[in-house]
Amino acid sequence: MKRAVISFLLLFFTAINLTAAVQGDFKTDDRRGEPSEYDPGPDKDSQWVKLFGSIPNYRALGQAILGGTGEKFRWQMGPMWYRGRLGVNQVKAFIVGQEGAQDENISNRAFTGSTGTKTQKFLNHLGLYRSYLFLNTFVYTINGQRDTTNPRYFWMEQNINSPIVKYRHSLFDQMLTTNFKSISLMMGVGAGGKESLATWINARGGKCMSGNDLEKCDVSGIYTWFKKNKNVKIENKILVVGVPHPGGANPNLGGDAAMQNIIRGFTNAAKRVATFKSQNPEWLPLDPDEKASDNEYIARLNSDYKYGNAPVPFRDFAYGTNWRMGSSGTSSNRWGADSIQVFSKDGEYAFKDHSAYGPRPSDKEELLDIIKTKSKNKLIVGMEPADVPYEPPKWYDKSPDHAKQYDYGPCEERETACDLAKLLQSWPNFYSDVAPVSAPDFGHGPVYRGRLQNAIVLVIADQTSHDDFFSARALTGEVGQKLQTWLGTIRVGSAYAILRTLPVDTLGMNPQEVRKIALRSDVLAARQKILDFILGKGNTKVIVTLGAVAQETVQSQSVGNVKVVSLDLSQNTSQINQVAKEVAAILGEKIKDSYNGRLTAIPREDLPVHTRWWMGTSGNRAQRGENADTLGIYYRLYAPGWVRSFRANPLSSAERYELKKLLKGVAFGVSSSDAPEEEEN
Repeated sequence: MKRAVISFLLLFFTAINLTAAVQGDFKTDDRRGEPSEYDPGPDKDSQWVKLFGSIPNYRALGQAILGGTGEKFRWQMGPMWYRGRLGVNQVKAFIVGQEGAQDENISNRAFTGSTGTKTQKFLNHLGLYRSYLFLNTFVYTINGQRDTTNPRYFWMEQNINSPIVKYRHSLFDQMLTTNFKSISLMMGVGAGGKESLATWINARGGKCMSGNDLEKCDVSGIYTWFKKNKNVKIENKILVVGVPHPGGANPNLGGDAAMQNIIRGFTNAAKRVATFKSQNPEWLPLDPDEKASDNEYIARLNSDYKYGNAPVPFRDFAYGTNWRMGSSGTSSNRWGADSIQVFSKDGEYAFKDHSAYGPRPSDKEELLDIIKTKSKNKLIVGMEPADVPYEPPKWYDKSPDHAKQYDYGPCEERETACDLAKLLQSWPNFYSDVAPVSAPDFGHGPVYRGRLQNAIVLVIADQTSHDDFFSARALTGEVGQKLQTWLGTIRVGSAYAILRTLPVDTLGMNPQEVRKIALRSDVLAARQKILDFILGKGNTKVIVTLGAVAQETVQSQSVGNVKVVSLDLSQNTSQINQVAKEVAAILGEKIKDSYNGRLTAIPREDLPVHTRWWMGTSGNRAQRGENADTLGIYYRLYAPGWVRSFRANPLSSAERYELKKLLKGVAFGVSSSDAPEEEEN
């Protein structure tokens, strides 16, 4: 009996570990790990949650400091803070730079575009594959370039009294106090990154100049400062290096000469690390992912650095992020301030064939419960008065759970690898016989939403929009928002989960072709393993199918004694309410309210960390490019109109008075160009 159990477990886990990383003729780079790996975000009980939720009023501060009516910060698509590890003593290398652009807006992670992949290669060269943390100089992307000859801009970016600098320093302090036993290397990327790192080090007792790529940077003083002010004893030697911003190689900014300067900068930084390592052999221990032998590693570290790209690992992204993000440089471009287009490896940057997309998605405001504020701004139900729609929920001392509204991922608590996460990504190659619409290198991502581990109601649903591509969660467009309203009538609370029939784009395909994919024997087998896991928990009382293919699919799967009910949200409300009564009866409940066809914003607890408030509201917010020659290659996300017209919350009278005092004597200057924001070209 014991041998039989062991044999079963071996077979089970072997099957789970065969996570597919191949779709069509596309195979993910082995350096990325498996698509089932992910970043859950900060522990909800950590100081990071409070810090991320306490972002300053960037818009109002930018206007007040710089003067005029223009906006220095691109705000419609929201901020992005970090990429990497947020746990205790997980960070050996700390990287700072202004690398928040359109790729980062889509992925909600910093350094995931071209500069991110180039910096990733540098870290891999040093033997670091996961023990790092990237933070931005500004958590918002900036319009244009750094205006360093403008005294007020430089004050805003680097003066220790600037509210934005104070906030940045609180993030940097948290990095070090969390990683005082592991931190060994600090790196500034680009002029802004190097100056921001130097400003912080100097404010914490060090002596550092950003010039010469931070070569003359004495950090000895920070050991004393952090011991005295944070009660932590930094345990390792710390080397500080700087590199040029890779975006400077843009043909419009510097071309070949700039590229050679960038290569020299990265090469010199690599040499400095190699020298420091040879003098301190125990310093900067390699990550377990390093496959080279000790001799091979030493030889690599002492050889000329080969500038280039390395992909960002899946474990740096939220679960369900499309595979394209972080795979090979820039993967998106802006269309104005409020729209971003993502393209596959077969697409091109700034593809603007205006016939590719239909009319801009309507906002469906009339179906969404919106509250108007005194300043005539609009907030959706669930937002607090100080919340803004282009940021995630803010931190409130009296209501700390407000900022904790996000989904870690499919594993329980803050785990990053579990059987369920692997099963949800263990799909076969869909691109045989009848193929999905989406390009293979987008992979398979947004397969679930909700709490699969303890779902009383499990919804199996067909794809209904392209919003899932951007939200990384299932059914977040208009139909998902209507489903959310319907779920509210059956008193299920948060004990529901949604599983997509297929995790790839089949929208608009002939239904018979979709059935062929969904009912393929290998696809059925992969889905059955997921269902076995969920239903094996013993919590699920009813399965609700949403869509014709979903209904037929469930009929072909084994669900035991769990009751199955079909729901069609295109029917009249009386029919939809009848299904609600049927499901409520199975649950032993009475329906709370009648379904009325209105939209309910997707709960923030269903979505990854740092999802902006407007995501999952206002109907469908995404489109697919529909040109026959490029079908499945381009996808576009739009901010709603009520967000585009949102006015910056004004500074308080006390904030204005304090800012006026601090800026006394700081003259207005004339803007000029310095280091570029790499992605915006």
